Amino acid sequence: MRLSYILSVFALLIIITSACNEAEKYKVTKDENGKLIAQKISDIAAVEDTEEKLQTIAEFIAVDKGFSVFVDALKAAGLEQMLSKDEVYTVLAPINSAFNSLPEGAVDKLLDSKNKKQLIDILKYHIIPGTIAKEDILIAISEGKGSVPLKTLGGKKLTATLKGGSVFLIDEMGNGGRLITTDVKASNGYINTIDVVMKPKI
Repeated sequence: MRLSYILSVFALLIIITSACNEAEKYKVTKDENGKLIAQKISDIAAVEDTEEKLQTIAEFIAVDKGFSVFVDALKAAGLEQMLSKDEVYTVLAPINSAFNSLPEGAVDKLLDSKNKKQLIDILKYHIIPGTIAKEDILIAISEGKGSVPLKTLGGKKLTATLKGGSVFLIDEMGNGGRLITTDVKASNGYINTIDVVMKPKI
């Protein structure tokens, strides 16, 4: 009888141990319909490991050679770190050809430390606090009867309108630029490319 009791206890321990091991292997989660499902923890970890980690705005533009002048300008203005943090922005990033189309010597003049304040004002004119997608701009243009003002980080405004089916931005000096690539997702916002350097009234 004692042997039978020992065997029973031993069998119970095996069952409990097995149950504990199974509990460690599975996790109860919800599917896309809100229903509870049991999913292997190892499977969850595998999915998380394979998910692509989004770069910050600063990281994204730093590795794209098409933004090299813009990156140099952000560094000279001390704004690069701002775009590396968690605060969310929509950046209108001028491509290199936009800077190259400026008058000769204009870029070197802007990057000169003596003109840092002016450079900061110009760069902030290309940054909108929060996220705004192209579709949001199109809806706002429609509701605004053809145009809508966009408030930038520096407090200045750009005017968004449509031209030839594309979103066209007009700065305070009357210059216009077209949105090219839009809604590129970063971990801290959106990146849109434009073909002109926007200029606020200073």
